Amino acid sequence: MYTMSNIKNLSLKIVSAEKNTVTKNQTTSFQKYPYVKLIFINNGEATLTFKDTAEKVAKHQIILINPNVEYYWELVSDQALEITEVGVHGLEFSHVGESESEFTYYKNSEVQADNSLFMDLLLKTMVEKKPGAEEIGKRYIEIILIQLLRKEEFSIRNSLNKKNHKEIQVVKNFMKVNYHKNITLDDLVELVHINKFYLIRIFKQEVGMSPIDYLIHIRIDEAQKMLRNTNIAIADIAHLVGFQSPSHFSKTFRELSNMTPSQYRRQGNIPPAPPQGS
Repeated sequence: MYTMSNIKNLSLKIVSAEKNTVTKNQTTSFQKYPYVKLIFINNGEATLTFKDTAEKVAKHQIILINPNVEYYWELVSDQALEITEVGVHGLEFSHVGESESEFTYYKNSEVQADNSLFMDLLLKTMVEKKPGAEEIGKRYIEIILIQLLRKEEFSIRNSLNKKNHKEIQVVKNFMKVNYHKNITLDDLVELVHINKFYLIRIFKQEVGMSPIDYLIHIRIDEAQKMLRNTNIAIADIAHLVGFQSPSHFSKTFRELSNMTPSQYRRQGNIPPAPPQGS
């Protein structure tokens, strides 16, 4: 699971970035891609049709479509649909509460004109292909994903590790529910009855980090939610999310969030500024 605190650890690769226009005259047929499609509606309205459902989309909305999900566009008027499409390899996502086997699509229901800036900068960077373009492009993708993750409506995982050991899912679910408790590696081993070192190895292969690191990221993500949405004292938040001491919490929070809990609360969770460069 990747959150606002650790999304920079994703191994993203931008496969394509282009502006396209969909018109009434174009042939309607299902299409799918082996990577995530990040689509920004520049202008127009349409219905995005999937195998078992459909979504109406409008100007300045963002849609994420998971790998190998079939879809097609259906215009609602004679006006052409203008879109920016970015193909991103290395991630998948699901709605919060959805099982990890049910990956489909996500539509940001809020119209956010700010995302137009980041999409334009991303497209410009990838088209110009100057030195460092790939890394700068990834930063823009991260900014857009962080903006969307703030709504807490979906989660992200690395699509490059998909062995789906059932023990890993049991461990992850246990930590998501009990992150506030004093969980040790021995507790996790006892839960799934496998060798400690084998658990660490397969967990890291599938999730991209050790079980304890995963637990820490859950705790920091929950702390960020409390800092954004409540006035609970920072020392109390530390204990509520499972840290034994406020000082350890503050040190860990700073390492993962690049700021202290107080700074995070004061800044009002303002999105990161765009990377410098073109």
